[in-house]
Amino acid sequence: MIYFYEAMTGDTPRPRAVVSVVAEPDRYGAVRAALLALGAALPARLAAAQKILIKPNFVSCRHPASATHVDAARAVLELVARHARGEVVVGEGPALGEADEGFDAYGYRELAAEFGVPLVDLNRAPTKPFQVYDRDFGPLTVRLAEPALESDFRVAVGPPKSHDAVVVTLSVKNMAMGAVVRTGEAMGDGDDKWAMHQDYAAMNVNLFLVAREVWPHLGVVDGHEAMEGDGPIYGTPVPWGFAAASLDALALDYVACKMMGVEPSEVGYLYYAGRAGLGAFADDDIETAGGGDPAALARTLKLHSTARAQFEWRVGEEQLARLAVL
Repeated sequence: MIYFYEAMTGDTPRPRAVVSVVAEPDRYGAVRAALLALGAALPARLAAAQKILIKPNFVSCRHPASATHVDAARAVLELVARHARGEVVVGEGPALGEADEGFDAYGYRELAAEFGVPLVDLNRAPTKPFQVYDRDFGPLTVRLAEPALESDFRVAVGPPKSHDAVVVTLSVKNMAMGAVVRTGEAMGDGDDKWAMHQDYAAMNVNLFLVAREVWPHLGVVDGHEAMEGDGPIYGTPVPWGFAAASLDALALDYVACKMMGVEPSEVGYLYYAGRAGLGAFADDDIETAGGGDPAALARTLKLHSTARAQFEWRVGEEQLARLAVL
């Protein structure tokens, strides 16, 4: 669920977002338990949806440690298939390599056949134009994949990773960047995914604007293994042994950031999402389920070698208002 918090008066309590955290050495079992810990709300939302997109993270189709493991996707798809009444697809738009290559290499062909769901290459899907900004905050048009825009229940599932431009990549970024199409063999000049990568200030604004259009309705962080250092592709795998899930993707990423040793408000696109009210973004607005203790499981991951510069993303209030971020 996306929580749009409005000012409340009187004794009306503000709803708290539930983030399930499960400590479990088996990847499939951890993700499954984290989903079940969300209770009846998740099956109800799935049953009401007409178009469900399950979005793994194949940032690279040639580096398995950078991608969503098929066992995490299996746990998600198993629950979705049990409760969904509408159309279900698995879709991804990789930054490096072709989606078909990733579907083959990472075992998703067999998974799709097992559950009878189609696999969709978001980079080759029909698109709609969307305005973001260049590094001077002039207008810039990118294309977003229609399957991401048109789904009424979007699921982002992937590992927690350091990032080379926006500090961390979790559920919100997974969905947003996958929805921006890549037309060439790899990211490069003239490509829409590459166009999103302006300087750090514009990149965080752009990522927030796209994320707002394709916000995940369910986020899943597969923390069986994380990536630290020079992620999101070339970093170092780190065994961890947990899974987390929430119907509030921002609350999930907030909790996961803290578990990674990163202050969530220091991550630009998440900060903007919090200010926009797209979800819970404070300790008092979040409760945990599933039996795992985020504080006990937390570990300080090494960030990208450019992380110090990445934290310089802030934009003035007048500029944010002009850009329709506020």
